[in-house]
Amino acid sequence: MTPIKGRAWLFGDDLNTDVIHPPQFFSLDEEKVKRGLFHGLDPDIQPNLRPGDVLIGGRNFGCGSSRETSVRSLKLNGVGAIVAVDFARIFFRNCTNNGVPCLTLAQPEHRDRLRAGRTVEIDPAAARLTTDSGEHVPLDPPGAFVQRVWQVGGLLALLPGARTSGST
Repeated sequence: MTPIKGRAWLFGDDLNTDVIHPPQFFSLDEEKVKRGLFHGLDPDIQPNLRPGDVLIGGRNFGCGSSRETSVRSLKLNGVGAIVAVDFARIFFRNCTNNGVPCLTLAQPEHRDRLRAGRTVEIDPAAARLTTDSGEHVPLDPPGAFVQRVWQVGGLLALLPGARTSGST
């Protein structure tokens, strides 16, 4: 899997799915879904996200409802990965199924070494995050199957006969 590089966005503990993507932005319209990301928390976050940016969270990232619209909004906004102390189980599975890498810090206290707005690079295969100052932060290594799902963009791409991007 190729490294993921982007600016770090820091969040605290218990960031729930209704904060990640508020219900008033549920829609079939992709632009509306995209605009809703973190709108209730800070409406200036979404317009300032760049493809590849990395969300850094505390404990229980993605708790709350299991609606996939939160993950859909993350994907539509090009979030490169999420690194947290730990994840709500259903949120982690929804992200993985949709090809959004979620990695956990090997040592939770290392979250305090990361700074908002700084560039970070994640190497999932090496289970390491590197800051733009050259500091290495160890991550828990994801399993080979999970990495494969992330690499192909989601679980559906692994199904027999699945259409992948570029196929007709």
